[in-house]
Amino acid sequence: MELPLRKDLKPKQGEPEDSAWIWGSDDEVLLPFDQPAPACFDRNDFKHNIVDSGVTYTYDDSYDMNPQSTSQWDGFRHFAHIPSGYYYNGVVAKDICGPDTTTKCGMQAWAARGIAGRGLLLDYARYAEANNIKPEYYDNYSISYGDLVEVAKGQGIDLRSAAQGGDVQIGDILIIRSGFLKNAKSLTDEQRAARHLRPHQFGPNDGQRYIGVEQSEEILDFLHDSYFSAVAADHPTFEAWPSHKDYYLHEKLLALWGCPIGELWDLEKLAEKCAEKKQWTFFLASAPNHVKGGIASTVNGLAII
Repeated sequence: MELPLRKDLKPKQGEPEDSAWIWGSDDEVLLPFDQPAPACFDRNDFKHNIVDSGVTYTYDDSYDMNPQSTSQWDGFRHFAHIPSGYYYNGVVAKDICGPDTTTKCGMQAWAARGIAGRGLLLDYARYAEANNIKPEYYDNYSISYGDLVEVAKGQGIDLRSAAQGGDVQIGDILIIRSGFLKNAKSLTDEQRAARHLRPHQFGPNDGQRYIGVEQSEEILDFLHDSYFSAVAADHPTFEAWPSHKDYYLHEKLLALWGCPIGELWDLEKLAEKCAEKKQWTFFLASAPNHVKGGIASTVNGLAII
C-alpha cells in the first residue's frame, strides 16, 4: 500500500482530524520492576511477595504492580485523542471501564505477535554532554527536531527517511536516550522522592514535570512520516511533560496513529555498546504482557547488536 505523508492524511467521516486509522479495524532494555523508586505520577510501587506453601522445600511468589511504574509500553487504551474522546480505532471510555467493556485494542493483540524490528538509538545525552548542554530533567525541557537532527548527524546518521535519501527505514523503532535515568540514579533517595512525588494534576500546571521530545509541527511530521513502528525513551513520558501546546504527542502517536510508546527504558549499557561499536542500529525484540484488555505492559525487551 502507498503510505501517505501526514499532510495527505484523509480521515473518514466521524474520525478525528490527523488520525491514521489505516492498519485494520481490529488491530534487555528494562529496569528492575521496583525502579525507579518512588514511582512517578502517583503510581503504585512494585511489591514482591513470597508465598509460603507450608513446607520448607517449595515457595511461590506474587507481584503487586502497575506496569507503568517501570520500563513500559503505553498501550492503545492508555491515552485518548482529547477533542474527540476516541482511543485508537474508535475505542471509547465505556469500552475500557464500566459494565459494558470490551477488549478491543488491548495488550493481548500486541502479545499475540510481539514487537520486533530494527532499533535506532539517538543518544541525546551523549550529544548534550559533548556540547556542554545542561538539560533540566525534572522540568518540561524540550528536545527539538533540530536537536535530534544534530544528534543523528554526530552519529553518522541522516535522519531523513530512506525515500528521501536518508537512513530511517519504514518500521524502525526510534529510541531516544535523554540521560534521565542516569541522572535519577545519581540523586539521593530523598532528592529523587522530592521530584517523583510532586503532585500530579493533568494540564499545564502539573507538578509532574519531565524532559522529553518537543511538541511541534516538525516533530509531528517527523514521527508520522518516518513510519516508525514504535518510539521509546529513558524518561517517564517520551514527550516533554506537561505539554507546551494544546495537544500531547501521546494523542497523536497512540490514539490517532497507532504507534506504541515506550518509557523509562534503561538505555545505559546499550548506549555504551553502540558508542563503542559506532553502530546505532540493532535488533530489538519485546514480548508484551498477554492481558486481555490491558492498558500497558512491562517491556520484557532485549536489544541485540
